[in-house]
Amino acid sequence: MKKQTSPGATRPARTKDALLPLSTAKVRSLSLENHLALATVRTGRGDFDQVCRLLRVVYLAYLLRSETAAGVDVEPYRRAEAALDACIERIEHDQACLLLDQEQTAVERVLVLHDEQLAAVPKFRYLEACDRLRRFIAGRRRSPIPAAETG
Repeated sequence: MKKQTSPGATRPARTKDALLPLSTAKVRSLSLENHLALATVRTGRGDFDQVCRLLRVVYLAYLLRSETAAGVDVEPYRRAEAALDACIERIEHDQACLLLDQEQTAVERVLVLHDEQLAAVPKFRYLEACDRLRRFIAGRRRSPIPAAETG
């Protein structure tokens, strides 16, 4: 039985490759790049590029948060973003590019969540999230992560 689609729905059929998870080699490569960026910043030898890479990872992990049960809570992403914002602030004031202990822990937690996401996510969802991240970066919003509600 052929599935009916609504008029105007133009989503192309997904290939088998797009429905499969990312390859193990790709997951390892991405994870290694992400953790090396954190290790470089952790040793005090990082720079703005590594911090921006980590910020992109936090945003991508946020966009993929529904892919794992552990990733649903928004707070870890907020904490990691705040930690990286503090690091950027230090860089802008000609201070060392480093993360304080609590900041490192917050960023590392999101990297571990993202590793789980990368291992679980179908390729098409990963690519969709990357596209959403590119559109966010090209836009004018400050963050894709909603601010905490106060009050």
